[in-house]
Amino acid sequence: MKVIPIAGLSGSGKTTFIRALIPLLARIGPVGTVKHTGHHSMELPEGKDTTVMFSAGAAAVAGVDREKTLVTLHGSSLAGALDILSGQGISFAVVEGYKSSPLPKIVIGDIDLEGCVLRNPGPGEVIRVLDRFPDYFTLGGILRELGNGCQPGDEPVSIAASAIRLPPEPDEKTFMAFERLLPRIVGSAQDLPGVISARAAVQKGVPFGRPNELLVGVAGRGAEGAAAGMVRIVSGCKREMETSDISIT
Repeated sequence: MKVIPIAGLSGSGKTTFIRALIPLLARIGPVGTVKHTGHHSMELPEGKDTTVMFSAGAAAVAGVDREKTLVTLHGSSLAGALDILSGQGISFAVVEGYKSSPLPKIVIGDIDLEGCVLRNPGPGEVIRVLDRFPDYFTLGGILRELGNGCQPGDEPVSIAASAIRLPPEPDEKTFMAFERLLPRIVGSAQDLPGVISARAAVQKGVPFGRPNELLVGVAGRGAEGAAAGMVRIVSGCKREMETSDISIT
């Protein structure tokens, strides 16, 4: 999932810009948004059942009507919101706010902010430089991809998944070199007889307040097929990381 932060002062036109950007991104893949309200709290409707349930201590409350589902969660981290969007199969997360974040961002207005990639661009300019914005991966998103890659005739299917901790501050060039090797490592696992599909991604989580991780998921014909694919990917990654002096746990 590509994360595209939009930052600027109140009244600078961030929401207007996002409204124009969303249809362009939606032509490529599903779009989700995250709005950071800053110091302004979002009020829950007083006396409504969902508010009562939330106030009573429910970790999550979902209200469903004929058109939509509204979910209220305890917690206020950007990573938590991105986890939800990734698990829903979102391709582009447009984030409004978070001016102090170190993430690469689009700046609307004249404010000087860290990580400015584009300033006051047209929506079409963003589409041309999507590679300059960070990717965000979760095991939930990887498992969703695995499910999409399995056909009804593949039953019974077993899933193996793992998140392997990476160093918090690896050399960027080394990290990129390892990422380029991942498709070959995953491809070798998919060639195993018992493997249906395999996915792996490097989650650079530190800018989002999360650890850096290697995320791996394998769908196999039975537990043995899934386990064999997982062993092939993890062992291959360990060999490459040892060569690159990247330690994993």
